[in-house]
This record gives sequence, C-alpha cells and structure tokens, in this order.
Amino acid sequence: MVKMIHLLLVLTLVSCAQMSKKGQEVKPIEQKKNLSPEEIQAINKKTLETVSKRLKELVDAALKGGEEKVRFLSNDMYLKASAAMMQGDFMTANVIFENLVQLVPNDKFIKKKYSVSLIRTGELEKSRDILKEIVGKGKNYDESIALVLAGVESSLGEVKASQVIYKDILKKNSANHDACIFLSKSYNSENKFNLAVKTLKNCFAKNKKEALYPYYLGKLYVNKAKLKTAENYFNKSLKLDPNFSGAALALGLVSEENQKYKKAIAIYKKHLDSNPNDTMILSRLVQLLFTNEKFDEVIPYAERLSDYDPENLNLKVKLGILYADVKQYDKAIAVFKDLLSFAPDNDKLLYYLGSIYQEVQEYEDAIAYFNQIPPKSALYHDSSLQVANMLNTLAQNEFLEEGKNKAVQKRFISFVDKKIEELPKLRVDFASIKAVFFENIQFTEEAIAVLDKVKDDEDFGSNNLYHLASLHEKIGNHAESIDIMMSIVKLDPNDAHAWNFIGYSLIERGEEMDKAYEYIQKAIKLRPGDGYIIDSLAWYYYKVGKVKKSLGHLKEAVNLVPDDISIQKHLAIVYSNMKNFDKAKLHIEKAIELTRVEAEKKELNEFLNSIKSKRVPASFLEK
Repeated sequence: MVKMIHLLLVLTLVSCAQMSKKGQEVKPIEQKKNLSPEEIQAINKKTLETVSKRLKELVDAALKGGEEKVRFLSNDMYLKASAAMMQGDFMTANVIFENLVQLVPNDKFIKKKYSVSLIRTGELEKSRDILKEIVGKGKNYDESIALVLAGVESSLGEVKASQVIYKDILKKNSANHDACIFLSKSYNSENKFNLAVKTLKNCFAKNKKEALYPYYLGKLYVNKAKLKTAENYFNKSLKLDPNFSGAALALGLVSEENQKYKKAIAIYKKHLDSNPNDTMILSRLVQLLFTNEKFDEVIPYAERLSDYDPENLNLKVKLGILYADVKQYDKAIAVFKDLLSFAPDNDKLLYYLGSIYQEVQEYEDAIAYFNQIPPKSALYHDSSLQVANMLNTLAQNEFLEEGKNKAVQKRFISFVDKKIEELPKLRVDFASIKAVFFENIQFTEEAIAVLDKVKDDEDFGSNNLYHLASLHEKIGNHAESIDIMMSIVKLDPNDAHAWNFIGYSLIERGEEMDKAYEYIQKAIKLRPGDGYIIDSLAWYYYKVGKVKKSLGHLKEAVNLVPDDISIQKHLAIVYSNMKNFDKAKLHIEKAIELTRVEAEKKELNEFLNSIKSKRVPASFLEK
C-alpha cells in the first residue's frame, strides 16, 4: 500500500514565513480522498522535489549567512528529519538529511543517521558510500558503523565484502559477538557449515563465559537436524547463563521436535521457577499446554499472563489476554469484540479493549471503550485515570503543533476538572496529571497552582510534595522548595532523596556549600548505591573545583543510571571543562536522545554545537 508522505514536518521547515515570488503564501499540496497508488506516488515525487529545491535554497542562504544561520538551520533540519524517521517517513527524512549534510559535512553522527534512513528506503548503495566514509580507521574505527556497513554489503549481495568487515572487527575486538555471529550466519548461508561452526567455536574459545556462542552453535546443528548435538550446546548455554530464555526455549523446542512434550513442559516450568515473568517461555508453555489439551495445567500460567481475576472470565477471555500479552493485538481485539457482542455491558471486556488500544497508541478508540465503563464498576476509577493520561498526551502533542485550535487541550482540562469534582478520592491523582501537563508545556506557575489546590488533601503524599518542590525550584522559588523538602525530612529523617534534593538545590545556587555537602553525605549514608545521589556528590565536587574527583563519581553514577539526562549533561560539562570534547559530545548527544522537552532539547543542542566548535561558553561550564 502506497502512503502519503508526512508533509507537515518538512513544510513547516521550508514554508514558515516563506512567500512565493508573487507575495502569496506557499501552500501544501491538497490531498484528495481515494487516490490511486499511482496518483499518490506522483504527488509524493512532486512534493519531495519541491521540498528538496526549497531546502537547497535555504542551505545555500545559510552557508552564505554565516555560522549562526548554519547552526540554527541545521538544528531545525535535524529535528525535522528525526521526527520524520520516528513517524516512519524515511523518504522525507532522506530529503532533509541530504541537504543537512551539506550544512554539516563533517558531522559523523548526522551521516550515520542519514545512512540508516537510506537503508529503510532501500537506497543501499548510497548508504554504503556514506558508511565507508565515516567508519574510520585505526583509533577512530567505529565498530557499530562497521557492523551496519557489513549488513549493507551483505544485502547488496557483496557477501565476501561483508565477511571481510566482520573478520576485521573481530581482529580488533575478539569479544564482539555480533560480528562473530553474523560472520557465522554468512558462512552458513553459503552452505559452508563447517566454517560457520569453526567461526563460532573460535569465538567461544576466546570468550568462554559468553552463552551466545553455544546457543548459536546449537541453532546451526538444529538446521542440520542433528538434534542431539544441538541439545548439548543449548545445555552448555544454559549452564553459562541459567536465565538465558533463548537457550531454554531452544532446548524445549528440541524436545517438542522429538515429540517429548512432557520433557519440554518440564524445561519451561523449571525456567519459569526462577524467571516467572519471562513472557516468551510462558507463552510457549501456555501454547504447548493448550495444544496438548492440558487445560487444568494451563490455567495458572494463563492467569499469570493475564494478571487478572480468572474466576469472572471464561477460557476465551484468557486466550484473549494471552494474545494481548504476547503482543498479538489484532487477535486479542477480535476475541474481545466477539465476546462483547454477547455481553455489551461487561466492564472487564470494555477495559481490556481500552487497554489494548491504549497499548498500540490508538488513543481515541481506547478512550471510547474506557468511557463506556459505568460509574458503578470497580474499574471506573482506573479507566478514568487512563483517559486523563491519554488526553494529556494528545493535548501535549497538539500544543507542539502549530496552527491547532487547542481543542484537545480544552477537552483534557474539562475532563480532568470534571473528574476532580466527581471523584474526590482521586482529586490528587487527577490534579497531578493536570500539573504534569502544564509543566511539560512550560506553564510552571499554573502547575504549581493546580497542586496548591489539593496539597491539604490527606492523599497528597511525599511524591506529590517532591513534585511541588521541583516546580518551585524551576521558577526560582528556592525558599519555598526547601521548606517543602524540610517538611518531609521532619516527618521522615531517613528520606535520603529529600536530603539529596535540598543539598543539590544549594549546590546549584552555590549557596551554603558546607551544608550542601553535609546533606548529600546524609543521603549517601542512607542510600549508598543510589546513582542520583552520587551524581549530586559529583556535582558538589565540580562546583568547588575538584573536577577529577567529580568525574570519578559521575562515571559511577552513569553506570548506575545510564538513562538520566542530568547525569549525561553533567558528564558532558565536566569533560568539556577538561577539554575532552569527543567524550563531551558523546554524553550531550545521549542527553539529547533522552530528552522529550523541546526547550531542554534546544539548550542541549546549543551546548552540542559549542562542543563541536571546541569553544564552550563559560555559562555552560558554570551550570
């Protein structure tokens, strides 16, 4: 099926305040209904040609306009290209990246993103050329790029070239299991079974604790129908890593292939004893028990998958839950809709359907089903909260889109306000959702006002107090935020995160540093392995000029909490201070990847550009 490309992303880039030569606003091509695939292709081609031409004009103008214009346009283009990729519109992404690399020809990260986008549209040769350019040599050799390049070569039928790359990676790093496994697969695809086995055995000999190698050796022997040998390797893999679900599954499947179903069931059950939430093994066990009509045995495992009350649901509902848990959403929806036709007012079925549509992010359908749950149902409160959360997401998305009439925002606020009045026991929950919305759209004072209205409720707990304190901190109400946190530690002197909050707040402002250090030390004694608190200690050392000591603690913090934006940003700042701009760039790029707030992303991109130029302003290093 041919789809229309996502024009909004690129048109907002090239047509904002841009006029035609006649002074008329440039308008997007109108989309007609029921277009044929040929018509859609023609429109897509024409649109992309127009956009490409306009982008080239913008790029040329920016290059002539100087560094500031180049930086501004490149940031905007990168965001648009990334958004297009996230929406699956790689044609648009390619057009933007093609012009973007003209602006920043030395940006390896941008070129890597471009090459990946080209792969998604089948432009493998073009992608290969870029990957060859950026893979690097010697100390600059990038294994991750080399792996992608090898995959492209293989897809282009250049099997020998891909094998050379995999072997080169292994020469540089014998522990790179991806290169070893792909090389073995490549040999096997050429019917060089012995060479494929030899490759994996050599890698296994150098990395005796790596469970992947005997696992893939077992898979090779399965394909040769040598099940006994395969079984031995799978057992070796499980011995090295008893929690390796792939090996447990493969071992069970060998028993199933031999029609030893009791043995397969025993393997799966044993694995689930120590890994009760392994849905892959759990699903296989449920399927095997169903196939063998062991319905009594299947019930507890189906219950575990569904995490719901089985006494009120029949077997078909359990199957529907199973389909949902293994992400076969269409089958689950079909089952529940069929049951709903016989019991249209069943609140549990409505809730299941709403939950599945919510999982696949079809929010309007989810909201429609949740809204059918009657107030007398035990699921009414939770379904109302889910609707509020989805409307919150939709409202935030609407806020980011230009030209919208803010109808969803009004709908969201109206719904939440109504529920605050209707469900007094959930006033704090709904108020928190509303406050998060205002916070995310940078209306911090409004968020504070929302929480202030419910802060005297008995359900307003420590998490809500943390949230309120952080909001005050954002707008500079430091005395207010400290007072709130002090009220927490008065109630619970062992609240490590409260002490950490107070200490970090003082550090950020450069006030009472001795007290700040004292509070952070209290927090560490209470929670010695907490990455967030260790980050605060590191930041204290940075602020007092002990940069090397700060770096050591930050390395520890990032290992504990690798996906925290602040820690990544702190590392980038410290590395920049130490003039290690390559490492600073890696960490600021990670922070940009993690952030979802546009204002923060903009600030981080400014920092990234300063790192690339190796001229980081003092204002950044003082943060």
